[in-house]
Amino acid sequence: MSLTKSKMNTLSDGEQDNQWLKFLIEELWKKNLAPTLFSIDNKGLLEKLKNFGSNSKTKHLDIKIKCLRNKFKKDEINVQLIPSEAMLAGVLSFKFLHSK
Repeated sequence: MSLTKSKMNTLSDGEQDNQWLKFLIEELWKKNLAPTLFSIDNKGLLEKLKNFGSNSKTKHLDIKIKCLRNKFKKDEINVQLIPSEAMLAGVLSFKFLHSK
């Protein structure tokens, strides 16, 4: 599995969880929430969100990336590129893996 595909699957799963929580909060408290900010460390994924072009190598990514791109273009989600070192989950998992 490519790194971009792996990061895209993670972003897609996070966005689905976020959407469910957002609907729940808006229903319970009758408040409109601002778009959620997702931090990613993969430049290729950010480029696919901005300018996705399908080809034979990316055909299997089409459905998920089109859904994410649609939400990104409509400002339903915000995505920012940050360095890998600044990713909290990455730092925690890296330290855990190398502490054994």
